[in-house]
Amino acid sequence: MKKRQKSYRLRSGVVVTDSDIRRMADDVATRDFDLSKFTRLPGRPLMGKAVAEVVPVRIEPSIVKSIDRRARKEGTTRSDIIRQAIKSYLAS
Repeated sequence: MKKRQKSYRLRSGVVVTDSDIRRMADDVATRDFDLSKFTRLPGRPLMGKAVAEVVPVRIEPSIVKSIDRRARKEGTTRSDIIRQAIKSYLAS
């Protein structure tokens, strides 16, 4: 039994299939590009003197809700509220 090809609709409205995507990928993989025509977009600004490290932590849901409420109230992000709290704690 032959597998049915999926199709995808791009934002532009163009419909592409899996075989179209494979053909485009092969084209990109085998073609030489003049990279001098591309410009690098600015990334996220440094938070200090080095690239910030992501530190996963577990926080109970009620505290996360409080953090989110505070962030909305101050017009900032959850991460910024947590960073401010840690800096304040370490400074004490």
